[in-house]
Order: sequence, then structure tokens, then C-alpha cells
Amino acid sequence: QDVDASWADGDWNADRRFGSGDLVAAFSDGGFEVGVRAAVAAVPEPASISLLLIGLLSVAKRRR
Repeated sequence: QDVDASWADGDWNADRRFGSGDLVAAFSDGGFEVGVRAAVAAVPEPASISLLLIGLLSVAKRRR
């Protein structure tokens, strides 16, 4: 049974249906690697920011 679907739902052959043809299309030519990517920004973890600040403060203190 096919279900109405979008690309994000797995409709890789753009027929608005998710079926076995989509899986064949995706895995035969690497179609699952191409498409819309989520807009994600890299955010540094707090520990790395703390280390950066400690390093900058120690360099500033050493120059005085």
C-alpha cells in the first residue's frame, strides 16, 4: 500500500507516493545522500568557550 509522501518522507522518485520504487531509486544511485539539508549551525560547547576565555585572559595578563 503506497502512502502520500514528500521527499522528507522518502518519496525519492517524486511521484508523491512512498513505495518500493523509492527505495530502489534511493539506493541504486545514492539519491538518499542528495536533497534538502536541515539548516543547522555549529555551536561550540561551553567548555571550549571557557578554555578560549582562560587562554585569552592568561595571554593578556602575561603581556602586562
